[in-house]
Amino acid sequence: MKIGIIIENFFPAFGGPYQAIKDTLKELLKKKIHVKVIYKNKRNIISLFKAIRNLDICHFYGGWTLFYIWTAILAIIFKKKIIIHPFGIYEPWGFSQKKIRKIIAWHLYQKHILKKANIIHCVSSTEENNLLKLNSNFKTIVLPYGISDDLIKKNVIKKTNKRALFLSRLHPKKGLTELIKAWLDVNNKKWKLDIIGPYEDKEYFKSLKKLINNSGNKNIRILKPNFNKKKYNLFNNYSFLVLPTKNDPFGLVILESLSQGLPVLTNNNTPWKDIKYLNAGWFIKDNYFELKNTLKKIFNTTDQEFFIKSKNALNLANKFNWKYISQRYIQMYQDLLRK
Repeated sequence: MKIGIIIENFFPAFGGPYQAIKDTLKELLKKKIHVKVIYKNKRNIISLFKAIRNLDICHFYGGWTLFYIWTAILAIIFKKKIIIHPFGIYEPWGFSQKKIRKIIAWHLYQKHILKKANIIHCVSSTEENNLLKLNSNFKTIVLPYGISDDLIKKNVIKKTNKRALFLSRLHPKKGLTELIKAWLDVNNKKWKLDIIGPYEDKEYFKSLKKLINNSGNKNIRILKPNFNKKKYNLFNNYSFLVLPTKNDPFGLVILESLSQGLPVLTNNNTPWKDIKYLNAGWFIKDNYFELKNTLKKIFNTTDQEFFIKSKNALNLANKFNWKYISQRYIQMYQDLLRK
């Protein structure tokens, strides 16, 4: 069984997608599965031709671009088994950006490529439901990302630091502007917010800096990400993670935070409603005033309450332990080759 994970970009600054693929690759290799990543990296059509021809299964991560069109055509020509993981690109918010161009691309080629897929791999039921609204005949499966057993903390300690962490791409999709405004409105002098993540849009980055600088608030910092430093060490410095995203079918950083016993504040644009049910953080509606009011509540949460949420966070993360999840990936590949 030879599997190719096919993605256009594969480097640390790519953020969550890079980490998700890296972790998946690591776990499959542990299970002695023959798998490799095929990415653009100056590959020409000839090298792609050779790479795809030797595979049994092409597991695509992403869509839309010329790279995916070429590689999908090659997979179809060589009659390979095709799995497509959308990476959230067909979610309502993402589809609404550059909408006209995407509607044209959707009808011109994208939906036809998805129809050719043997399986469309969704990471949550939310992503699956949104995809099936576009076409109820798509063949889907829900398989979440996992977290390595050795990365899940075995216990937590009571913290007294009053620091919150935003750890994701600095992108309008992540709700970062709304977070900064809500933090400024609450204006709690004791709590600090650190914003860490890569960015591509320089103008958006400048607008964030301007918003913070004009406020005069010294408790909000934008820090440069260090891709050489393990993020798991970073989580130890904070009391909770906040991700008020506009659209995220999974949110790998949420799972990573929970695995370190870090409670999470996120919203219903992610599939993490268990955070609320298991008391592992705060799960709210995508609403500015609810975000602001929840921050007020968090700032008045006792150290003991944080400690309880931290223990619950670990319990939730363990449900996504790769030792349970990886076998489901292998089963998907095996079942597909039997067809």
